[in-house]
Amino acid sequence: MEKVDYLIVGQGIAGSLLAYELMQAGQRVFVLNEEKETTSSNKAAGIYNPITGRKLVKTWLADALFMELEAYYLGLEQILGTHFVYPMPIYRPFFSFEEQNDWSVKASEPEYAPYVKELRARSMQLPGVIDPVGGLVLDKCGYVNLPVMLRHIKKYFLDKGAYRAEVFQYDQMTINEREVTYKDIVAERVIFCEGPMAVNNPYWNELPFKLVKGEILEVDSPLPTDLILNRGVFVLPKNGHFSVGSTYDHTQLDYEPSVSGIKNLKDRLGKLYQGEYTVVSTSAGVRPATFDRRPFIGFHQDEPQIGIFNGFGTKGVSLVPYFARQLVNYLSGVGEIIPEVNVSRVIK
Repeated sequence: MEKVDYLIVGQGIAGSLLAYELMQAGQRVFVLNEEKETTSSNKAAGIYNPITGRKLVKTWLADALFMELEAYYLGLEQILGTHFVYPMPIYRPFFSFEEQNDWSVKASEPEYAPYVKELRARSMQLPGVIDPVGGLVLDKCGYVNLPVMLRHIKKYFLDKGAYRAEVFQYDQMTINEREVTYKDIVAERVIFCEGPMAVNNPYWNELPFKLVKGEILEVDSPLPTDLILNRGVFVLPKNGHFSVGSTYDHTQLDYEPSVSGIKNLKDRLGKLYQGEYTVVSTSAGVRPATFDRRPFIGFHQDEPQIGIFNGFGTKGVSLVPYFARQLVNYLSGVGEIIPEVNVSRVIK
């Protein structure tokens, strides 16, 4: 029997970074993962961005998340011996002079100044880009190439004899007061990091997930490759093309791009960019979003050996490192799971 402290189920960004942080804390960890290309982490654009939304507001916990985020991933690159993080400014064109005037004040305020690289009062003159009244160039942003990162962290686990490709079978798990046994593995605790598959987990299927399908276009275009455009859609230079996304569909939760979704993306792209482009491919994924847009972290009220680390939605790249370390600290007895994300908030 393989005896470990933690059995991690799922090797998307949540399971990968939680397992890695537990290992860094000296814990014995084993990872089980159903290997398939349609996972939310493999399909995600991987953008991290401190100023988001139509109203251009600071994202939740921005100051805690973004000051060390790039350093975290750059350090992980060194450990894994590969390159997957791309710091890159995001350009957000203004909709109006009123918005430009608002930001001429906000950009210098202590709350926002660390995230503003440049305030443009005039067009950047990028061919085809619609920005007649300028825009905001954001700092401390970029993207993580998640498929590359996940492939190399899987090798890291394999090299330690701590990984197996397997579809988890819940009926093969037995629980007692001291430990959990799953086939040939005995663990003190099992933590599920299954992404959208959590809705089929008998221990967590009553949680109020609000899964969302997102579709992305891959296009060729003469746009610059040293910044991300983001207004209505994002236009991300990645893997020799540009990723354009994303849609938000809570009804049709499959992994096939839809005619309506692709049209929606093209229409929204046309409001930001009127230059030439060629569609290379389309793709779709399902994100593990939640009812209140906050992750579910913690342990089952009736089976405290069973945990969950899930529900990071579209912001997994920025949220997961912070909360993985927070959970590890909690398990080490030197911290807590904050109420906003503790799964106990929805367990009755």
